[in-house]
Amino acid sequence: MKQEAASLVIGADGIMGGALITRLASSGRKVLGTTRRPSTVTPERIFLDLREKLPDWDSLVPVQVAYICGGITSLDQCRQNPDESARINVQQTVALATTLLAQGARVVFPSTNLVFDGNSPYCAAEAAVCPQTKYGRQKAEAERRLLALGEAVAVVRFTKVLNPQVPLVKRWMQALRQQQPIYPFSDLVLAPVPLVFAVEAMGLIGEGRFSGIFQVSGDRDISYADLARHLARRLEADPDLVQPTTSVAAGVEMEHLPRHTTLDASRLQESFGLGPPGLATLLDDMGALR
Repeated sequence: MKQEAASLVIGADGIMGGALITRLASSGRKVLGTTRRPSTVTPERIFLDLREKLPDWDSLVPVQVAYICGGITSLDQCRQNPDESARINVQQTVALATTLLAQGARVVFPSTNLVFDGNSPYCAAEAAVCPQTKYGRQKAEAERRLLALGEAVAVVRFTKVLNPQVPLVKRWMQALRQQQPIYPFSDLVLAPVPLVFAVEAMGLIGEGRFSGIFQVSGDRDISYADLARHLARRLEADPDLVQPTTSVAAGVEMEHLPRHTTLDASRLQESFGLGPPGLATLLDDMGALR
């Protein structure tokens, strides 16, 4: 009897991977995920550690679409350990994708606005990449190699994806509820995308068998300080608890401070009717755990 083809989420332990599994399962599809934690392995959770030798998956159930959400996403880790992070984010990721493609799967790869230098707003998908961080360089190289593998690959570039479980936001919300001050940076900008929006876009791209580059972006850039102020108002917290600072004043070494992070997301809107989400949509999601 022929097995039902599954969707496979690499990195099911992460915030995006976990949310994507929920999104895919809601459509009634068979969904598998990978985990780096041996204690959490189940028939639906396959062990995979990109730091180790890749497994022989010849016996894996047929995979229709694989979403490669695993990897090192910390800019600091990539900067401090460039060789190890490049091995995971580039070499191992491309090797895994090659194996999955050879078995008949399609591949969806989440990437980042940091493949650009941030000098211009609403950067077009076809613009030349110009990364200024180790993480951005690794993502740009992974994109290049993956897209060269053929028409069964889709790259999805995201601006900053947020929800209440993202560590920075979680710390802010906890502090504001406890009437403690927070110190967001005024010299760092983002174009935030709600996590639920991000995984919906990924699911639609994978299920629609699309290829090439998509971009998912918030509708405008704001500073982290402005985001914190809006969040405080939404939580009805004392606005004086938001005490902006700069990365320099805080003694935080930033590899790069882009002027803009927005991306041209017109292909996403034309394909699925998903326009760039505004700040109100994000804050509605942030307030979900009040």
